[in-house]
Amino acid sequence: MRVILLAVLSFLLMTSNAYGMKVPKVNLHISQEEYALSFLPVEKGEVAVLHLASGNHYLINTGSFKDRRQLYYYFNQIHIGTIKGLIITEKNEVDVRMIVELVKKFGIEEIIVGKSLETLMPKRVSRYLHTIQEDQTCTFSDELTMRALHEGNEKREGLDFSFTFFQHRFLWLSSQSSHAEGVLLSKPLKNVNIVKLPVHAKSEGMSHRLLKHVDPQTAILYRSKERLLNGEMLEAINEAWIDLYLTGQHGLIAVKFNRRNYEVLTFDQEDGVFKEGG
Repeated sequence: MRVILLAVLSFLLMTSNAYGMKVPKVNLHISQEEYALSFLPVEKGEVAVLHLASGNHYLINTGSFKDRRQLYYYFNQIHIGTIKGLIITEKNEVDVRMIVELVKKFGIEEIIVGKSLETLMPKRVSRYLHTIQEDQTCTFSDELTMRALHEGNEKREGLDFSFTFFQHRFLWLSSQSSHAEGVLLSKPLKNVNIVKLPVHAKSEGMSHRLLKHVDPQTAILYRSKERLLNGEMLEAINEAWIDLYLTGQHGLIAVKFNRRNYEVLTFDQEDGVFKEGG
């Protein structure tokens, strides 16, 4: 059954030891038979955190090394002290210095990448690499599984994958090419609830055909890609009655899943976004 709960949360301001600025703390209270995804409103890149009931966290992409203060601000906000694993989705998201720093700083034990990105990974983290190809899976718990749907290395391609949790399915799309679309159209995706949209150029967008094939209830778009969202794609999203969330407008976005439903959580823009020199 489709249930979407939109909550605008207020939270207690506490002082960050890292930068001496006020950081609004967020506790997602992940219990057994739950997991969550947090979409971080970094200025560049597409960064998310997978929160498991075990207390473990997996980081999806890293952002850039020069903007790492933003990343650490959000880690502080959502109580990230350790990171068990890292998932890199595409070539544009590979920042060698940032990967090396995170492995050292947070004790990362596993780095999941598409086979085509293996040679781009720094040698000093090679022992942590877990390469994945189309139709291969990674299991995070008895209920939560990641499946690679497409792994491309051409222009505007990357790792397209889903998380399946009980009857819920979240789809992360990195690729925006005719080849990737053909592959995805051959997959059974009607049970997708939420999709992270792929946008690489303003002249192109996720096609009506693929959008209809996936038929999501909710879509996420990162602030670095919002300027590339063209009118045709926005119209298609509206016509399909898809709830669109933009990290550039909503700030930090979190989605919590349990056995029966999921809820989308947004946070006050003033409290939820990193401010340089704040």
